[in-house]
Amino acid sequence: MSACPLAAPDADTMLAAALARDVDRAFEDVVITYRSQVVTFVARMLRDDARAEDVAQDVFVRAHRALHGYSAERRAGLRLRSWLLAIAHNLTRNAVRDAPPPSDPLDYDDGAPRSAIADMTAGPDDVLLRAESWRSIGDAVARLTPALRGAFVMRYVDDLSYDEIAETLGQPVGTVKASAHRGLLAVRAQLERSDV
Repeated sequence: MSACPLAAPDADTMLAAALARDVDRAFEDVVITYRSQVVTFVARMLRDDARAEDVAQDVFVRAHRALHGYSAERRAGLRLRSWLLAIAHNLTRNAVRDAPPPSDPLDYDDGAPRSAIADMTAGPDDVLLRAESWRSIGDAVARLTPALRGAFVMRYVDDLSYDEIAETLGQPVGTVKASAHRGLLAVRAQLERSDV
């Protein structure tokens, strides 16, 4: 299997079937397929790439251990992306509780800071203004409660469906919609206060 940032449902099904046959043999493909998405999700939640790498590694260690305790039928029925993001969300919540996020924003999409993806025709002032805007957005997202931040990031940054978020968080779809919307309103209000 090759790495893909957002694994397709059929990749999910194929990997789950492979895990049902042999966890140890198939798990490397799970890591290759989902590592980038898990690290990016955790980094957006924590805003600290060093901690994000550590938490993401812990996600896969815990997933591997859990899979060994599951029956083959249960492994075959897993929706891996949602399951891994649920583990990541829980571990991230614990990490946020243990230490506040740093003040430096981490707005990674494909491994490069968003400020580095600036329009090549933009002048230095435009690039600086764009970087400042992303920093302000990152700060506003960091001020959200962990529950709102998780729903906000999954919906508006990672572009997951409400059903996927509900499954990931183990919450009803209505709760997820409300949390994502409240997060969006809070981020907008914060940005209006800071005049971004």
